Amino acid sequence: MTGHDDFDRTLAGWFEADALSPAPAGDLDRVFDATRRRRPRPAWLAGPGSHWVGDGQTGGSSTGDRFLRRLGLSWSTALILLLVIVALVGGAILVGARLLQSSPLPTGRLGHLAYGLDGSIYVADSDGKNPVRIADGAYDQGGAGPAGCGSFWGEGPMWSPDGRHLAYRAAWDASCPGTPGGDNVYLSDPAGHVVASFPGTGWLVSWSPDSTRVASWVDLGKTIGLYGLDGVRQALLTVPTGCALPGDFDPVWSPDGTSLVIASCVVPVDGRTPRQAPANDPRSRFTGEYSRDGSRIAFIAYPDSASLVIAKADGTELRVLAGWVGGSNGPGQGADYENPVVSPTGDRVAYIWSPAFYDQTSDPSLSTYELRVVDVASGTVTTLASASGGDHLGATRFSPEGDRILFSRSDADYVGTSLWSVHADGSDAQLLVTGTGWGDWQWQPAGP
Repeated sequence: MTGHDDFDRTLAGWFEADALSPAPAGDLDRVFDATRRRRPRPAWLAGPGSHWVGDGQTGGSSTGDRFLRRLGLSWSTALILLLVIVALVGGAILVGARLLQSSPLPTGRLGHLAYGLDGSIYVADSDGKNPVRIADGAYDQGGAGPAGCGSFWGEGPMWSPDGRHLAYRAAWDASCPGTPGGDNVYLSDPAGHVVASFPGTGWLVSWSPDSTRVASWVDLGKTIGLYGLDGVRQALLTVPTGCALPGDFDPVWSPDGTSLVIASCVVPVDGRTPRQAPANDPRSRFTGEYSRDGSRIAFIAYPDSASLVIAKADGTELRVLAGWVGGSNGPGQGADYENPVVSPTGDRVAYIWSPAFYDQTSDPSLSTYELRVVDVASGTVTTLASASGGDHLGATRFSPEGDRILFSRSDADYVGTSLWSVHADGSDAQLLVTGTGWGDWQWQPAGP
């Protein structure tokens, strides 16, 4: 006995049982009356195996009937198979459409806090609790400390963009000959296991956007080394004389990972000739900070002014907060903006604001600094923290969720330093670590 015969007999049993159930006379009359008034269905719709009331096809079996009989299928079975096929095709189309949609910016969550303190490197909870020393800088060659021989230090971000590794330097100079690990860069996992070390000088260690390489000066101001996570040098890039501005400038990766930027000089990683970025190219601004997806940049318009400019990656300005304008005698009147930090989605920018450019000959009352946040769309400005009397503030980064900001506070001599965290609306300020102003929050993928 075939499957479709079973199905047909089952349907026949249902119809027979239904026919044996008597209906009240009044109800049956109403059914007949409604049927007589119902407009007959078109022949093309009544044909497929239907015995509904209407003008069905006449004059013998249709081509469809003959075709189904060859397949051994009844009309009812064929109809159900057709519905199943339609459902499967529709589902496949829906899944395909979703796969073709562009992927959203990956979201993240706050991980650990890494920081340098007294020449050692520590990893703690994001709020500074439960610190663990992962790199011990307490050597005997002159003692430890941020600039002590045999200690560890650095500047800028520490964590790789994917949050799996962190980078730091051995604090070393010519006064410390023979110091173990001197003038080296170290890459480690969060537990402190060193995965690679290699020669490198400078200040910060710059991670590539895909977290697979780092860049560091090999010969300060002259050559840049690109290293993989295994410590093997993949390229040595030469920087032409005069390309980089004088000062403490380290190579920084462009958001697309195709080049390194030193001040206003663009050095392609594929070995092409370095070039100066055009004045209207945001990469020409050595103070530039990008959003995580690289779509927005915030920078201070030095040397022309201290205005804070927030723009798209192509240079299209979205908002400008006007600061002092430079003249023949240096900075003019107006506010001073420093240290912009962009939120993960680029909707807000944190920065340091002062009512005027301050130097030792100026009115000390102007030595006031505020950590502020501006909403790019509305222009609304919120003050999160303030310092005066010679104290300084520095913005470090937003948390992955964008709800908190890591910042530093220090005195006039940068001795009484500390790391703080504050909510983006200015509430819930928390002291995380004392004795250091260098630290970085870990970015981790969203999820359990």
